[in-house]
Amino acid sequence: MKLLMIIFVSILFSLSVDAEVKRPATILLICDESHVSSWSKFASWKTSIGKATKIISVKTISEKYKGKDIQEKIRLCCLDHINNHKTKWVILGGDSQPGGKGLVPDRDTYHINQYAQYADLPTDIYYLSEKNWDSNNDGLYGDWNNDKDSISYTNVKASIGRIPVRSKKDIAAYTAKIISHESNYPEKEFAFNLIYTCPMAGAYPKLNTSKKVLESNWKGGLPQQFFGHVTPWDKVKKGDHELLPSNWIDLINKKSVGKMHMHGHGLLNVWVLENHKTVDANSISKLKNENAYLTMTTVSCFTGKYDGVKDPSVTESMLRKEKGGAVIIVAPSREGVPIFHNPRVDFPLMMKGKMDGTTRTLTNFWRHALSEDMTAGDAMRAAKADMIDDAVKSNNFHYLQCELNLLGDPTLDLRARNPRRPIVTVPKELKKGKQKLIVSTDAPGSTICIMNKEIYQVKKTNDKGQAEFEISPKSKDTISLKVSGPSLNVASVVINVK
Repeated sequence: MKLLMIIFVSILFSLSVDAEVKRPATILLICDESHVSSWSKFASWKTSIGKATKIISVKTISEKYKGKDIQEKIRLCCLDHINNHKTKWVILGGDSQPGGKGLVPDRDTYHINQYAQYADLPTDIYYLSEKNWDSNNDGLYGDWNNDKDSISYTNVKASIGRIPVRSKKDIAAYTAKIISHESNYPEKEFAFNLIYTCPMAGAYPKLNTSKKVLESNWKGGLPQQFFGHVTPWDKVKKGDHELLPSNWIDLINKKSVGKMHMHGHGLLNVWVLENHKTVDANSISKLKNENAYLTMTTVSCFTGKYDGVKDPSVTESMLRKEKGGAVIIVAPSREGVPIFHNPRVDFPLMMKGKMDGTTRTLTNFWRHALSEDMTAGDAMRAAKADMIDDAVKSNNFHYLQCELNLLGDPTLDLRARNPRRPIVTVPKELKKGKQKLIVSTDAPGSTICIMNKEIYQVKKTNDKGQAEFEISPKSKDTISLKVSGPSLNVASVVINVK
């Protein structure tokens, strides 16, 4: 009897391993060795909705791949998985620290332009590049004047995002927010409301241009202005509902706004609002927007600095906030300045509505995500692709490509429409053996994932909302089935195998 039990357990283990081996690494999640187990719940959730996730530690990468430094080894690991294991998204699961250290080190790039001089600009898009960013082999990566031939800004096969956590508690809090975002996103106008915040009158014209771009491309979208001089909530006169931290907190806690672009001054740990009042960690601690998390962009200087000695940045505070804050933020790691090819000519035009490079990039991020149903990572890749010609011509635009990073889960759908939970029709139970499983839904083009210890299959539904699977369950068990897709809250069904 004991021998039979050992054999039975061995068979189950073998089936589990076989199913695991057959899965692609649709998501490659890179983290510190000490956090591998902490990311398992996140990985299991993503795998269950059709995005099979492989976790690999920086230590394992260092031992397995050959390169000049850990950054090159990480890049080669990413390319290996993109080219050989069907990886579509890379997640860097930890923040960085100066000198290429930290949980998941960044690649520092070198920049001298009219706005700034840096030898340590954190540049995550390097990790997806087929090129090494150092033509002359001088150790200064991304030096536009000397390395131009070895720089590429996008990889057509994959996109990347960094979740800048530091602790196991951060990982648990962020994982819970992601599961909520994908399974219980508010089914009301929350998805359609995007707020532009700005206390600076000089920026109003270009933000009005950005707003018009979204209005003309995002069907049903409701971009609104929370400016220092005008808001949708003014009562007696324009601007009497001031852009202050208390009103900013109240707006988010009402759970009526799902998207936000913050324009104005900033520092590492603050956004500056009207009358020089600031949103800081204390403000963020007052957020209570559980199950109604923000997706955000910002141009505010240094707010996306995930590689600082001082921690956290204001964007990290938003992402790490338990049961509140945000799930996605695109932000500059250094100065978020208005970049043009010819500032002398273009700055006056900006005052009349011409968008600078930073505003164009972030506007295009929203446009791609909300009009084309792209994930956050894919929208960021598309927005950077839009700016490649500019970056090839101008060192300033090259700097822009490198300093804007996607912080958060790159696989997330940004919810262009009010989401709903699809209706799923399947047999209540199946028998063992070879057979067809037909799944019917009211969601054409959605993704269906079925899995247990023996099975892992992912398919898209046809124009009738159906998908057909060939399966051969060998033992009594249950099959987990999940339906997901753009602007859909995940629907879950369990099928018994008798």
